This record gives sequence, structure tokens and C-alpha cells, in this order.
Amino acid sequence: MSSNRAVVAGDAVRRARAVAECEEWEFVASFHCQQVAEIDRSDEVLLTKELARREVTLELAQALRITEHRAWAMVHEAATIRQKVPGIWSSFRAGDIDAGRVSAIADTAERLETPEARAALEASAPAYAATHTLTELRAWLRRLRARLEPDQTQAEITQAVEERRVSITHNDDGTSWLNALLPTGVAVAVGERLRRAAKALPPTDPDTGERDRRTRDQKHAALVGHWLTSCTGTATDIRAEIAISIPATDLVGHTSGPGITLDGEPVTAAWVRELATSEHTILRRLVLDPLGHVLDTEVLTYRPPERLRQALRWRDGSCRVAGCRAPVHDTDLDHAQAYDAGGSTSGSNLRCLCRKHHNMKSHGHLDDRHLDTPLRHVERYAMAPV
Repeated sequence: MSSNRAVVAGDAVRRARAVAECEEWEFVASFHCQQVAEIDRSDEVLLTKELARREVTLELAQALRITEHRAWAMVHEAATIRQKVPGIWSSFRAGDIDAGRVSAIADTAERLETPEARAALEASAPAYAATHTLTELRAWLRRLRARLEPDQTQAEITQAVEERRVSITHNDDGTSWLNALLPTGVAVAVGERLRRAAKALPPTDPDTGERDRRTRDQKHAALVGHWLTSCTGTATDIRAEIAISIPATDLVGHTSGPGITLDGEPVTAAWVRELATSEHTILRRLVLDPLGHVLDTEVLTYRPPERLRQALRWRDGSCRVAGCRAPVHDTDLDHAQAYDAGGSTSGSNLRCLCRKHHNMKSHGHLDDRHLDTPLRHVERYAMAPV
């Protein structure tokens, strides 16, 4: 089957699945609404009515071979979408977006408090959801909410931070899980420090001369164990160079939009301002055009200089293959047009590809149509017409 036929056939299958999911949701919502209406019209006491409503959910769950929790979620999310962002339901019915994406949008719609914010969600989400993976959509929804309702988001973050904790769960095989719930900004710094420290480890043991055969994950686990068993510090000391994009108006406090980490997660403007005052923070100037694109740079050698590498990592954010979330620091810089065939070492001809996709491209198995556009550091959301 040719690539074009695969795209056409695959799109038809995707749409058919989404339409079928919408039909299932409509059946669940309609059946539940009808049965509950009959229950509410009865003269039974409140407790009896509530138990009868639960029976309706149970009947739906058993009929569809799903859990009661999932059946109720479909009822609740369908009502949220229809009441607060009905345009999303129209896209669902048309097969443009599937149930997983509708659930993610419903969760955001329920959290948004103002009609203006919900209107922006309704106007912007269908196009983004239809062209991105569910993981990308969820990250985009978090950024949208942080931008549209910064005060509400900050209040929620403050409450969530109060619940930060560490838990240890012992397994039966001599290992244990160490889980830490941290503020996103701190987690970003931890991950960056782990990456740098693991990369800096010597390839061979200086004492025995044996090659270090540990995987990256094994090195990370070893480092965490070393740090937590040999460090007596009681204050967070962020010394890593943190990649965060934030408009100047947010940084100086004129507006309160979020900062965006290199992997696309929103962090509060207050935390970025605090980080900017640290003596250990390295601030780099990244020149953008008015639309948020990194301005092009060109050099006359095959290997790009470190400054260009940093700019391109900012620009791409992750592997440029659509749907691939490989961290940008684990990618290679690939010349779209080979250097020995006249391709320039410039922003317009370089893109970040993870090792798997880089190898596919080198052997002629990665067409440009599989690549996503460069990351834009200024996201624009469509607003509903007034």
C-alpha cells in the first residue's frame, strides 16, 4: 500500500472509530437522561431516587461491558461538553476528534471558570486536537488554561503544592518505588540535573577500567540513591540551566501568564521570576520573530556551534516527528538537505530528530510529511466571534 493510500485509509478508519465512539456516548447520555427523568418524576424518597440513579449507571456499564466509573464518566463528560463547549461535540459527531481527546477537553472545560475562557477553548481545541496526539493535546490544554486563567491556575497550584510528599513502596523482588510529588518547576530542575550528571559520568570505571554498561535509567536511579544517602542539604538549590520561555511582560510582572518549559509544561510566572533572581541562573537571550519563531542563523561548517544548537533545541522542543515526544536533549541535529549535497548548516535546514527517526531518515524511510512544524513560543488561541 502506498503512503498516500495509507493516509487516506487510515484517516477513514480513524473517523469511523470516532463516529462510533460518539454514537456510544450519545446512547449513554440519552438513556441515562431518560431514565433519570423518570426517576425524578416519581414520588420516592431522595435516598431511593439516588439508588435508582446508580442502578441506571450499572445497567449501562453491564450493557457496554465497561466499569460503572467509566459509564458515569461518559455521562458527566458528555453533559460538560454539550453545556459548556458544544462546538466540541459537533467535532466529535463529525469524527474530527475521538473520545479520548473529548475527555481531555471536557476536563479542561470543567476547570475553566469564565465564559470567555470556555469560548477560547471551544474555538481553538478542535483544530489542535485533530492534528496532535493525546499527550500533546493534554500539554497544550494545560498551557491554554494557564494562559487564559492565570489567577485561578495559580490558586490551584498553591493548593496542590501543599500536598507535596514522598512515598516509598516496597516490591517483592528486592526493589522499591520512591515516588515524589514536587512542584513542576522543581521537577524540571531535578530532571535536568539528572540528565547532565548521567551524561558526565565517565564511560569507564577509573579504578577497574571496566566499561560502564548501565542504561541511562539505571544511571539516573543510581544518582538519586547517591544524592539522597550522602547529601545533608535541606534547601532547594537549583544550579542547572533551566530552559523556560516567558514573555517579558510576564517576567516583569505586568501580566501573569505562565512560563513554558522546554518540553512544553506550564510553570507559574512567580516561580520564573524567583528563579531569575538566583545567582546560579544562567539567562540566555533567544531572538524571536513577532510570531514566536526562532530567527534563522547560518554557519559555513558542517557542525553547528553550541549557540545554534541551543536555539534549535528551543525552537523544536522535542523530536520533530509528529507525535514523538523524545526530549530535545536526546536528539541529533539532522540536515534536511545533506551537507555534502549543498545543504546549509542553518536553522532552516536543521531539525532535531531522535536517534530512531534520525536513522530512519538516513536510510530513506522518513519523509518530510511525517515532520511537525517547529515549536512556536507564542501560542495564539482563536476566540469565538461576538
